Order: sequence, then C-alpha cells, then structure tokens
Amino acid sequence: MADPASPRSEQPDAVTTAPEPDIAAWRRYLIIAFLLTGAVKTTMVFTTVVPVLPMISDYFSGSGDDVLNAQILVTIGPVGIAFSGIIAGWIVRESRLRSTLFVSLGLCCLTGLAQLIIDDFYLLLANRFFLGLTAGASDVVITSILAAQFTGKMRSRLIGLRQAVGSSGTVGTMLLAGWLADMYGWRAPSWMFLFPLSTLFIALIAFDKPIKIAHHPQSAERFSLFQLWPIFLFVMLMTAAHTMPSFQVPFLLRENGIESAVLISRVPALSAFVSVLSAMAFGWIYAKLGRGTLVLSASAMGIGFIGIALSNTYEMILFWTLIEGVGAGLTSPFFLARLLDRVNARQRNTAVGFKMTCMFMGHFINPLIVAPLRHAFGIHGAFVVVGGVMVVASALFLVRVVLTRHKETIL
Repeated sequence: MADPASPRSEQPDAVTTAPEPDIAAWRRYLIIAFLLTGAVKTTMVFTTVVPVLPMISDYFSGSGDDVLNAQILVTIGPVGIAFSGIIAGWIVRESRLRSTLFVSLGLCCLTGLAQLIIDDFYLLLANRFFLGLTAGASDVVITSILAAQFTGKMRSRLIGLRQAVGSSGTVGTMLLAGWLADMYGWRAPSWMFLFPLSTLFIALIAFDKPIKIAHHPQSAERFSLFQLWPIFLFVMLMTAAHTMPSFQVPFLLRENGIESAVLISRVPALSAFVSVLSAMAFGWIYAKLGRGTLVLSASAMGIGFIGIALSNTYEMILFWTLIEGVGAGLTSPFFLARLLDRVNARQRNTAVGFKMTCMFMGHFINPLIVAPLRHAFGIHGAFVVVGGVMVVASALFLVRVVLTRHKETIL
C-alpha cells in the first residue's frame, strides 16, 4: 500500500460510531470512553511489578541468576497476553463478544489480586501467565470493536488517543506501584487490580445489548495475513526495545547506587508520560510522514538508550528518557494503523490478535536478548548496543523509504 503521505494513499474519512444511533447520548460516550481506556488494565500486568523488580529478586533469591528470574516473572504475564493473541481468532467472535469481555475482565481482577497471597515462585509464574491471558483476551475484544467501528483518518486519531490513554495509565500505575511498594512491600501494587472490576461494572452498563460490528469495505484490503509478516516481526523487535526502560533501567539504576522504588518507577513513568504526548500527535505525524514515522520512532529510541547508558547522573538519565519516550509513543499506533489498513473485516480479529502476540513476545524476549549482552558488556554496555542497533536500523529503513516512496509496500 502506498504511503499515507502520498496522494495515492488518501484514506477515507468516513466514520461510524461504536454505539447504535438509537441509544442515549450518555451511553454512547460511556462506550467510547470504555474503549479508549481498555489498555490501562493490560499495562498493569507489568507496571505493578516493574518498580519492585529488585525487591522480587531479593525475595525469591536462590540458585541461578536472580535478576533474570525476576525479569522472567514480569515477562511471563506478557507471554500470557501473547498466547491470548494466538487464539484470538477463535475466542473473539461477534456472537460472543460481550460474554468474552465480561468473563475476561472478571478473571483479570481475580488473578491480579491472587498475587497478594501466592508465596511459591512457580505458582506465581503460572498465575501471572493466566493474568496475562485474561487481560489480553479483553484487550483483543476492545481493540476489535474500536477497529471495526472507525475508519480512515478518524481511526488513526483514535488509535493514537487510545495509546495516549494507555500510556497515561502506565504513568499513573507505575508511580502508584512505586509508592505502594515503598510503603507496604512488593505485593501491595497488586491491589490496583480492583480496577478491572470497576471497568467490568461499566461494561455491564455500557453493553446492555449484544455488540454488533459493522463491516466496512476498503479498497486497501488486499494482503493476506502471511504477507504481513514484516509488520509482525517489527512489532516484536521494536517492542523488545521499547521495554528497556521498564525491564532493564531498574538494574542500571541499582548499579548507579539508586535503589529507591519511587526513583526507579519515575524513569519508565517518564517514558510513558512522553509517550502520551507523542501518541496524541500520532494522527498528524502519520499523515505527514507515513512510513517515515517508524524512522523517527527508532531514531529517538536508539539515541535515548545510548544517552541513558552514558549518563553519570539520575537527572541526565531522565533527560535521555524524554528523548526515548518520543519514539516509544509512536511505535504501537504506527504498527496498528499499518496493519488495519491492510486487512479486511474477516481478518481483523486474527490480525489484531497476532499483533498483540508479537508485541508481548517482544516483552518476553527482552531479558533473553539483554542477558548475554549484560554479561558480556555490563548493563550500561547493553544499552549502548541496543541503542546503536536501533540507530543503524532506522538509517537503513530511511533509505528503503526513499527508494520505494512511489511503490506499494506492506511496511
């Protein structure tokens, strides 16, 4: 498909709203608000444990690499989310959208709160897998509804807005988790999983009737899911890089002598806050740059990682985190927009699920990729390597964008 920035690729600006036209206005706004805030509970799968990674490492210390064990504990949740994406095409059917949404939200609350009492490491691993599974299932439903009800430029704007809301939730839950952990211990942030219970009550009110999805024909729907493999691959790799502030910065800060959960939580929270701002501008940036949006995203993230590694003070780490956050906020909405522009209505649930699978597999592989780099070059050197690879990759992709600017491309 041609670039959105070129005249050939103008997207239709037709929009239909999620609610049916005969419902009350208050219910219409409630449904839209629910769809935009759906990603918050998914981010809580990892924001409730990221600020306490060093505490978890110490609590479950034993044989082996305690740091890697703690990181596996936080990433097993995204593995559950990834698995939910694989089976999304089967579980997310129009005839059972409501039931899937209600059940997944309820189970997300229960498995999240179970972390308050589970004291066995391997049982906690299993529980966190099911936590991710339930959170991911509800997110596929919510994303599928939003994707089906909006098209064209409006969909791009809403995708960016939804990412902004999700990143805002990341900021809030990350900071709250750090405060709760410092005050009451590493388990305390799990109380935040009462939030999915509140959203379940809202969903019961908002979706009081079966959810009907309108199918919009689009001329750009010409690719099979197999042909879209470059998008799925890049989603996984870019997400693996995007999780560096959450999964690796806590240990970089510890090497710098900073162990306060509050100070640790501020770094990924700052990254998420800046991501909010860039995600809100995604619709405008994507319309202007098209595929160049990915070049901007990868460059900012790579430069930010290198700057974080070379910083000698906490304040400078925060500064370079600002740069990284600009790129991070554009990553997810870019891939989702490119994907939805290339699938038909029948492919949508499966495509969204695969995208989620690849995204959270990126979460899982981050510690596996960084661990050998950390052992070989130290945690600071690992950030330099990852940042350098991203800068080089963005330069190569820029060359490809220039050479193929008049051709149809998948990515």
